[in-house]
Amino acid sequence: MREIIIKKEEENQRLDKFLFKLLNDAPKTFVYKMLRKKNIKLNGLKAAGSEILACGDVLNLYFSDETISKFSSEKEVNFSAGNLEIVYEDDNILAINKPKGVLSHPDNGEKNSVVDQVLLYLHKKGEYDVSANSTFTPGIVNRLDRNTTGLMLAGKNLAALQGLNGLFREKEEIEKYYLAIVKGNVQKAGKLTGYHVKNAENNKVFIHGNPVEGSSFVNTEYEPVFSCETASLIRIKLITGKSHQIRAHLSHVGNPILGDNKYGSLSFNKKYKIYTQLLHSEKIVFKTSYLSEKNIQASLPSEFKNIANQIFGGIL
Repeated sequence: MREIIIKKEEENQRLDKFLFKLLNDAPKTFVYKMLRKKNIKLNGLKAAGSEILACGDVLNLYFSDETISKFSSEKEVNFSAGNLEIVYEDDNILAINKPKGVLSHPDNGEKNSVVDQVLLYLHKKGEYDVSANSTFTPGIVNRLDRNTTGLMLAGKNLAALQGLNGLFREKEEIEKYYLAIVKGNVQKAGKLTGYHVKNAENNKVFIHGNPVEGSSFVNTEYEPVFSCETASLIRIKLITGKSHQIRAHLSHVGNPILGDNKYGSLSFNKKYKIYTQLLHSEKIVFKTSYLSEKNIQASLPSEFKNIANQIFGGIL
């Protein structure tokens, strides 16, 4: 039997989620079976798994240390992951300026994602416990496409990760701004609304003017920063946050992003020899929390600046 006392940094999460992290190699069916058979008890009582843990709660696991060891393994860290460009850090969060070509999450065996880089960075600092007894893994709260650059946030502890995720769900609490170079002479600020449908087979999004089966309402605001006869630098305020929303929405109204090889204009991309979208997550403004006093912003990559200066005449 093993007794575990819930620590401050482990509270405010469901018991089953805690157990999945503690017994990270165990099938979920095993965890729920142990709960049903009362081999896992919370504060001496039968538990269902949906209970929210509090600091000081006592968890008893009524099976052998060998079984616990069998289902608990040390967390993996990819020591070949690249380095982060950190734009802000405190005890709770990490703000990163993501370069193009890097995935947000590991995928298909590729292990140089932002998540890999965050875990390696925090492990080296001694802020990420990879032991088998650890029940928390730092995580990112917003995702960017592989070739979209800019600001991403990570929570360094459970409370911060939960808090950031809550702010991102309550869209009135934050404002997300992007910069993009698009085709066409955009003269006025505007708002784009529509209905978003994603085709999972080809990973492509379609925007419809009216609701269709499986669609979600999307809302994108924008304003011109600089413009010329053929192109514009615009600032985008993302109201909703669906996959490929900005890229698909701008293409839908005839202003595709320069370099976008999925939603863009082939001739426009060829003209400037750019084949990855010039879309940059510039800043996130927090309306509440201690972060409302912080200016968290990610500088433009040199490629973006160079093309903008070429098109608009040395503006950056």
